[in-house]
Amino acid sequence: MLRPYDMDRVMITGPKKLQEKVIKELHKLSILHIVDHSKSELADIGEPLETANTFSETIVKIRSLITTLNIQKEDVKFEFKGSLLEINQTTKKLNEEAGKNLDELKIIEDKISKNENIKQELEILKNVDVPLESFSSYKSLAYFTGYLEGNDLSSIGKELSGITEKFMLSQSAIGKKTFIALFIDANSKDQANNILRKVNFSSVNFANIGNLRGSASYNLERIEKENAKFESQSNNIKKRLEKLGQEHKSFLITAEDILSKELEKAEAPLKFAATPSSFLIKGWVPSNNMENVINKLNKITGDKISIYHEHAKEKDNVPIKLKNPIYAKPFEFFMDLYSMPRYKEFDPTLLMFITYPIFFGFMLGDMGYGIVSFALFYLLKKKIPKASALFNILLISSVSSTIFGLMYGEIFGLEEIGHFAIPHLLSRTHEVFTMLYIAIGIGVFQVNLGLALGFINVMKDHGLSKAIYEKASWFVLQIGVALIALSSLNMIVLPSFVGIAFLVISIAMLFKGEGIRGIIELPSILTNILSYARLMAIGLSSVSLAVVINEMSFGFFEKGGFAILTGILILIIGHTINIVLGLFGSFLHSLRLHYVEFFGKFFQ
Repeated sequence: MLRPYDMDRVMITGPKKLQEKVIKELHKLSILHIVDHSKSELADIGEPLETANTFSETIVKIRSLITTLNIQKEDVKFEFKGSLLEINQTTKKLNEEAGKNLDELKIIEDKISKNENIKQELEILKNVDVPLESFSSYKSLAYFTGYLEGNDLSSIGKELSGITEKFMLSQSAIGKKTFIALFIDANSKDQANNILRKVNFSSVNFANIGNLRGSASYNLERIEKENAKFESQSNNIKKRLEKLGQEHKSFLITAEDILSKELEKAEAPLKFAATPSSFLIKGWVPSNNMENVINKLNKITGDKISIYHEHAKEKDNVPIKLKNPIYAKPFEFFMDLYSMPRYKEFDPTLLMFITYPIFFGFMLGDMGYGIVSFALFYLLKKKIPKASALFNILLISSVSSTIFGLMYGEIFGLEEIGHFAIPHLLSRTHEVFTMLYIAIGIGVFQVNLGLALGFINVMKDHGLSKAIYEKASWFVLQIGVALIALSSLNMIVLPSFVGIAFLVISIAMLFKGEGIRGIIELPSILTNILSYARLMAIGLSSVSLAVVINEMSFGFFEKGGFAILTGILILIIGHTINIVLGLFGSFLHSLRLHYVEFFGKFFQ
């Protein structure tokens, strides 16, 4: 359990006609890690199965439908008993139906968009008492439409009167600007343009109302009625699409999953070596499954393929398959975040299953906080099933927090309720140094456990002497420091030179094992161990803040009246914030102690 699975290198070769059978059986067993073949003079890269294009096209259609119908991907329990042909046919029908509705929706939305553009122009003209058909091209008549700053048009009218009597000027106030519509004799167009330019006239072009007749107000009312009708039609189509999505949601999600697997099988030969008549698969299989794989493949092919296998060698680039009991599996999530162990190296997943919740509970340690966080993570696990591994870790850690809360005799920072003191084994608020000693003791234990695991790793890879110099030297160093400290405190009767001798020997061993790097890293053993003091510090800060929140709220309770409501709000908001801070702190610092202080001693 503390090491990944032993792996065997395997090569499977046989005639092309058996290739599909072999692929299906290997996919069913889910046991082979394929090594991609690179093109060479001896063998080309294989070609996908004939069904690959069909599967690929159908998957594209299904994914398009899932997006179009706004289907949220989630775990569904739907057993499709039909054939792959039926999946293809059903997908085609759904695609046609959805496409028909989408085409209708696009036409309607284009009409709404066009009407909205017309409405914008009509809104400008609704207070101008001029028929819309007037805004057309005439040989004898020109017109100008646009904005002027201010609303005094008397000077413009006088100037226009000076060039012709054949003009009409309409105006409408829009905010701080004035909209004007000027109709004038075509022969006076250029002179009118010069007059308007002098008063900073800003022209507006009405491109969408050329075919309209009657007043702007009348047309506005008509278009609003049209848009209401179009909106109703649009909503009906959207409801049809929503209904289509709900009715076929399970089918589409299941069909995508089925076809993704089929496409994976159909494209598998792209990773194989191939000749015109044969195929070759290279990969890795866990050693304990090798016999079963051989028997299954020989059975379905009638012993017409060749299977060669051998145990992994020292310098092989071996894929890692972790071997952990089901209860520790969720903690593999932390290994995915960090890095997989090397082949034959220790896998710390099981150790994290034991120590991580202890660290988390040691810090958060409150019955109330533990119960609340358990309920929260349970709900989140239901809502986000894809993150179930993380939430399983947090659920276990919440249970640990509740247990430590029982040991500390704490519930929402309270050590007594009324006049009843909650029984406890240890008080964080009153036994701070005891908590510190325990935290440092945990650090000593885990750091040395890491060194012991590192000793075994180095011994297996490089021999006993290398392990003694590189890893055992740290044990000798700690013994020397401990002897010097104990003799200085008169706790043992021992000459001081004994401890110093251990220190000198350890430094020499480190230099022999790790060179100058080992000497530079000498202080790290102390800093690593002292880093575990955060177990006490984070926990103490959490309970201290809880106590402050309780004291503040109780002060308001004593005042009575509306102050009680304020006290309740302080309790709810304060403890909510403290729980969030406590969860983040406990989660991250527990992880850091493993990644930095523990893994660094044995994990590469």
